[in-house]
Amino acid sequence: MSAALDDVARVVCNSRGLTFGEKIGEGAFKKTYLVWTLEGEPWALKVVREECSVERTAREVDAMKKCSHPSIARLLDVSSVLCDGREYTFMLEEYMAGGTLAERIQDNLLSPDEAWAIGLQLIGAIEHIASRELVHRDLKPANIMFRRVWSDPVVVDFGLVRDLSKESVTHTWLTRGPGTPYFAGPEQLNNDKGLIDWRADQFALGVVISVCTLGMHPYECAGDSDADVVNRVATRERPGAAFLTQSRAIGLPVLAQMVGVWPAERYRTPAMLMEAWRDQR
Repeated sequence: MSAALDDVARVVCNSRGLTFGEKIGEGAFKKTYLVWTLEGEPWALKVVREECSVERTAREVDAMKKCSHPSIARLLDVSSVLCDGREYTFMLEEYMAGGTLAERIQDNLLSPDEAWAIGLQLIGAIEHIASRELVHRDLKPANIMFRRVWSDPVVVDFGLVRDLSKESVTHTWLTRGPGTPYFAGPEQLNNDKGLIDWRADQFALGVVISVCTLGMHPYECAGDSDADVVNRVATRERPGAAFLTQSRAIGLPVLAQMVGVWPAERYRTPAMLMEAWRDQR
C-alpha cells in the first residue's frame, strides 16, 4: 500500500532538517507543502504522486533546470525518499507568499493597467520558456503566483511541459491533449501535436488576461457553460463580439490576436508579441 503523501512530506523534512508546516496545494500529479529551513526561510515542498509518469516528472524537472527568469519559479532541489518501502520523488521550490492569480480575482477583477503590467511580465516568462524550446501548456490563474501580495507574478507548475527538442510523450491516439481545457487552444484540445509551439502559451495567456480583466472567456457567448466555451474553441469558432468590443474598450486590443483560432493567426514570435503589448501603453 502507498504511503500518504503527508507522511512522505514529513519523512522528507526529517531527512533534510526542515520543519513541516502545512499543505498549501494539491493537483493531479503532486501535493505541495509549506516547510521551513533551519534559518527560518519558507520553501515549497512538492511530493509527486506515485502513479505519476516518471518520464513526465523528469521532463518537468529538466525544464525547470533550463529556465532562469525572474517570472519563473526557481527549483531549489529535487531528489527522492523511501517511505514504507516505496520511493517518492520530491521537489523543493521557492515559496510564493503572495498567493495565486486565481485568488487575486476572487473579489475584484484586474484593472486594465494591472492586467497590462502583469501581462508584460508574463510575456517575458513565455519568451524565456520559448527560447528553451519549451511549451508550458498549462498557463492559468492557478498556475500564476505572486512573490509578494499581488506583485511579482511568477509562472509555476511545469508538470505538463512539452519539450519540442524531444519526442512527445502524449499518445497520438488521444482525442484531447494535456492541459486545462478552459484555457487551452484548439491545437491542444484536438491533440494536434504538429501545431503546438510557444503560441499555445500565447493563446492561454490571452484567455487568462481576458478572464481576469473582463470576467469572460474570449470565445464565450451569453448563456454558455464552460463546456460550451471549450467546444467553441475546439471546433475553431471565432471569439465573441462582446469580447472583441470590450478588449478594445479597455485598451488591450492585442488580446484578440493572441487568441486567434489558428497558431498562424497569432503573433509569430515572442518578440513581436512583446512589442505589440508594450505599444498598448
